[in-house]
Amino acid sequence: MVKCNIISPTKANRLFWLGRYVERVYMTLHILRKCYDRMIDGEPSDYELLKSKLDPSQTYKETADFTMGMLYDEGNKSSIISSLKFAFDNAILLREDITSESLSFIEMSIAFIKKCKSDNVMNITYLQNITDWMLSFWGSCEERITNHGELSVIMVGKSIEKMDLSLRFNYPFNTIDLIYTKLNGIDAGLRDLLFDSIVEKRLDDSIKQYRALSNGLAIDYGDEILRELNQLVKV
Repeated sequence: MVKCNIISPTKANRLFWLGRYVERVYMTLHILRKCYDRMIDGEPSDYELLKSKLDPSQTYKETADFTMGMLYDEGNKSSIISSLKFAFDNAILLREDITSESLSFIEMSIAFIKKCKSDNVMNITYLQNITDWMLSFWGSCEERITNHGELSVIMVGKSIEKMDLSLRFNYPFNTIDLIYTKLNGIDAGLRDLLFDSIVEKRLDDSIKQYRALSNGLAIDYGDEILRELNQLVKV
């Protein structure tokens, strides 16, 4: 069994948020590609829902501003460049734990997106390199992190971010349920370190309640699950 007392709350917090930010980059690029494709091929109504969820305050009035802002606006905490920088801030402090090889994929992504910003690249498909490097980061972590507990904490962050964005964008409930099942499979010791047991019980009850409906999108219980999900981790 994992001995969780070898992971301090401070380190657990950094590992958790590293996992969340890396997955946020990956998922946001995926969602932006869907939005970009609809902007090119469809009517405004086809992508307005995606755009409104990515930019709820309507900061970017024009389509071009929206694309550039979600990619390169460092003042927007939800932008790709901001998420990469937040990931790097945690990763650099965890360099000895995640190894330089894993860190390098984040460093390459930051250098690449800065180059794209300076070149005014608007074609989101051109950022496929970053998607590939985020996937490579996960593979490197699984290969190189020798402390199973530390790897598990990063994966908890990854799962919670993926579940969060999947709920916000109304992914089918079977997707939500699959992510939750993986999240729920962590070791008991890590569960005690990371999870608020009261919130965990409420979240589990909400998942089971919606699971009974079996079909449809995560809408009826989406807000409830999302609220509990983002209160679950206590580090």
